[in-house]
Amino acid sequence: MAKKGGDDAAAANAAQARSDEQARQSRIRSGTARIKAVFDGTPIPADTSTTTNPLGFKVPGQAEAPATPDPLAGNTFGGFTDDFFKQRRQDYQNFATPQLEDQLADARRKLTFALDRSRLLDSSTRASKEGQLAKDEGAARQGIADTALTTEQNARNAVAGAKSDLISQLNTTGDSTLAANDALARATALSAPQQYSPLGQLFSNFTGALGTQAAAERAQYYSNGVVKAPFNTGLFAPSNSSIKVT
Repeated sequence: MAKKGGDDAAAANAAQARSDEQARQSRIRSGTARIKAVFDGTPIPADTSTTTNPLGFKVPGQAEAPATPDPLAGNTFGGFTDDFFKQRRQDYQNFATPQLEDQLADARRKLTFALDRSRLLDSSTRASKEGQLAKDEGAARQGIADTALTTEQNARNAVAGAKSDLISQLNTTGDSTLAANDALARATALSAPQQYSPLGQLFSNFTGALGTQAAAERAQYYSNGVVKAPFNTGLFAPSNSSIKVT
């Protein structure tokens, strides 16, 4: 009889373990569906793992219904669609491009002033300098486009990582309600507007070269050739200089 009683207890324990595991798997399925709904922008389903049998007893795979209604059921988060990630790229471009335009306009003003001061607005020197500036501008615009694309990809990776983390956590805890709440919190944080660092000086090499050449040519002029400029454009000699530019 003792053996039979032990067998009955073992069978009951095994049945309870199966029931508990079924309930846990039900909660995981429900939680996974809710996480995906939050991230996909579809209505959040009710927690299907918390359903009470009409007769009042538990069914394997089900837990007793909560005392209060599911506050998340039916709500829809914006979701992380392809348009969302493309907008991240556009947001960076919208942030960076006006800064580029401002710096480019400043570089052009400095070049025009230098050319005008030395009466070289219609010279080959102007074409050469403007060509160099255009090359620097192209590189700067490409840099912004590359950073914008990286920003988009980083956003995609962050969302995919968050979803994976939440599902992994759900498999550990088996708590579908916690999973849904955490998913909503993570999604809200990931969808918040990003903060970007201001651009550095995009045309510092160009304007710096203008300053270096100006200093060298002026030094050469005022010291009667003691200090020799790397090359003589005639661009930065004093405007009343007798140097003749051909």
